[in-house]
Amino acid sequence: MTSEGDDPRIDLAMRWRLVLGRHSEAPLPLEGEDGDRAEDSGTDPVAAVMGEARALDASLDYIYDREFTERSHQQQAGSGGAGLSIPAWLSGVRRLFPREAVEVLERDALHRYGLTELVTDPEILGRATPSQELVKAILQFKHKMRPDVLEVARGVVREVVEGLSEALSREAEAALHGRTDARERPPPRTWRNLDHRRTIRRNLRHWDTDNERLVLHDVHFHHRSRQRGRWRVIVAVDQSGSMLDSLIHAAVTAAVFTGLPALDVKLLLWDHRLVDLSAHAADPLEVLMGAQLGGGTELLPALRWCAEQVVEPERTLLIVISDWFVWSHKSECLALAKELHDAGVRCLGLCALDTSVRPVYDEAFARRLADAGWFVAALTPRKLVERVGKILR
Repeated sequence: MTSEGDDPRIDLAMRWRLVLGRHSEAPLPLEGEDGDRAEDSGTDPVAAVMGEARALDASLDYIYDREFTERSHQQQAGSGGAGLSIPAWLSGVRRLFPREAVEVLERDALHRYGLTELVTDPEILGRATPSQELVKAILQFKHKMRPDVLEVARGVVREVVEGLSEALSREAEAALHGRTDARERPPPRTWRNLDHRRTIRRNLRHWDTDNERLVLHDVHFHHRSRQRGRWRVIVAVDQSGSMLDSLIHAAVTAAVFTGLPALDVKLLLWDHRLVDLSAHAADPLEVLMGAQLGGGTELLPALRWCAEQVVEPERTLLIVISDWFVWSHKSECLALAKELHDAGVRCLGLCALDTSVRPVYDEAFARRLADAGWFVAALTPRKLVERVGKILR
């Protein structure tokens, strides 16, 4: 196709068309030398550019012309998006727009204009760009999916969570791996940690017969933490609809924790129900596909479940992720939260666990939770594993 710089008409026409839209074509100088419209001339460079512009219009109008309909404006007959099917629209946007723009268009199609065909038709879903936004749509609509659609949806979710897991695992390596087993590091060289038996046995060959004393060439020390148990990490995630981003990242983070040799991970999804997914904590796909979205925020039963999982408080890390809009029993929740902290449990209360960390949450309840001794914040997954790494040292 001829570039815009080869014909000044193209640059001028496209600039005005971007401002005025497709309805500006009639008064614009877009006619060929023979007086016909440029679109009728297969060799006219203006025609080629305008053809691409109309294709862009068709893809955008398919979604955004709905805005006019919602505002009761009459849509012009034969507008750019008319007659397009969902597969044709997907094909068009992926051909005409960069990846970042495609994700924005698909997000608007799903959440702003309700084009749920993206997640209820296997052909359409298979052609969509895997993204976190698409995963969120799948989790919201999976209960409406037929088995064949659900199978395709699982593949999309698997691809996205594997990408998130790979990135987070690399970040968690330095923060967590190797710090949970003290035997991999030299023990502190203190009198308290002196291994008397081993030191004497290894130095017997250095016995000084003249002075009748043992000369110590090598001194050995105990790892005093050798007999201590593994750390237990309890992750309890609010699965109400507002926490969907955090749920996705929490599932991935819990899976990363299960890959560490000295951690015992317990995973709970909760709203007004409790779903113990500890047996599936290593598989974020199963965790997410097993989520039951949309319930109320009943925190007290979840905290009681967490308290039951505590065996050795001083080696237990509790991570509760919620927006803290607690429906009832707030005083009882805060009393139990303080009890867990006072017992020695390391308690983290996260208002959000995602990459944007712009949570909407009950600030009053979060402040009272912090007063009970909890660390309360909104964190990215990377910041969470860094903080966990410091606790487990």
